[in-house]
Amino acid sequence: MEALGKVLSCPVCLDLFTPPVLVLSCSHNFCKQCLEQILLCQNCTHVNGQFCCPVCRKVIYLRGRGTNGLQRNILAENILEKFKDELETIHAKEQNQLAQMCEKHGEIMNLMCLNDDEPICAICKLFGDHKPHRIAKISEAYSARKISFAEDIQLVLQKSESTTQATEETEKLINELITSTADTRAMIDTIGSSLLNGIKFRIATLKKKLDNEHSTKLEKLQLVARELQAPRQLYQQMRTLLEQHLNAVQFLHEDKKLRTEMERLMEGNSLPKVPGKDNISIRHYFQELLKGMNITDFVLSKTDQVLVNAAELCEAWRSGCSTQSTLSGDIPDEILCKTVLGLFQKPNEKEPSLPRNPSCSACSPSTAISPTQEVILGQKNQQYKAIFRA
Repeated sequence: MEALGKVLSCPVCLDLFTPPVLVLSCSHNFCKQCLEQILLCQNCTHVNGQFCCPVCRKVIYLRGRGTNGLQRNILAENILEKFKDELETIHAKEQNQLAQMCEKHGEIMNLMCLNDDEPICAICKLFGDHKPHRIAKISEAYSARKISFAEDIQLVLQKSESTTQATEETEKLINELITSTADTRAMIDTIGSSLLNGIKFRIATLKKKLDNEHSTKLEKLQLVARELQAPRQLYQQMRTLLEQHLNAVQFLHEDKKLRTEMERLMEGNSLPKVPGKDNISIRHYFQELLKGMNITDFVLSKTDQVLVNAAELCEAWRSGCSTQSTLSGDIPDEILCKTVLGLFQKPNEKEPSLPRNPSCSACSPSTAISPTQEVILGQKNQQYKAIFRA
């Protein structure tokens, strides 16, 4: 086998031929891929080129077809295939023999230790650890075990057949679970995206509405402010003209313009009234933002305590502001805003600071609350809860 292996080996890679096998005119055989490497080494890249045989140095002509024009040795390939099959057979026999050899003593295991239930060799019985154990010939143990093994196979087969229906049902449930999970995930993605888009659209709409309301009210206030500043501006212009005019002509020209403006201003007889307080209603936009949603699904666990504190502060502010200007009547809107921010606050963040009335002793945390105030605070607390959960 070794001599045949040398004959079937390529003189370039020194290994068994890798088909296709090409034979040259000098009768030497090569792997096609090895021969192509030889052509590259000899700079023979043209289809009409020539090269020297690596074994005998004979000049070989490609004749216009490159390596595809060289003859293929089908006989060598067939012998090579049979040789490889024989090598595999021999290797399998060797592995089989090695499997029957005792690893400790290198002898064939022809006995069966009944105590340890494992094959052993004769030396293991005579001089080894199995000397006092009961033994049997391995052929007898093999025959008996083979019959018992066949019976065990039938029992396993019956068990397998009895679980076939249950296995099919379980696999069906697994497939249904996978399908329902995929469908649910698709539903969550679709509906969730739709809800997010709806919330984003609502936010954008409210921001645009807020900008429009802000612009309208700001323009109104700026117009009033300009009208209120008109007399003082006219006074400054007239005084500047009186003190700093260059000549009589320039004075008379400017006097005519300013006199006309003064007459228009004096015709009104009364200054424009300062408009009443008209701030943006945080409460309104808060309710619009959460319309159709339950805020209790999004707030933190200490919501109720925050609501109680907000109601107490709101009532304390109003009781302390009873003698103040009416302009401070809407301050609880600010309390509402900061309280809502506190509901969505993360646990490691500081609590939002709420406004306090410096003149109000009721705003102090240590101030005692009378029974009447407790009733009022309870009512306010319920009102705030109703607003938040609307």
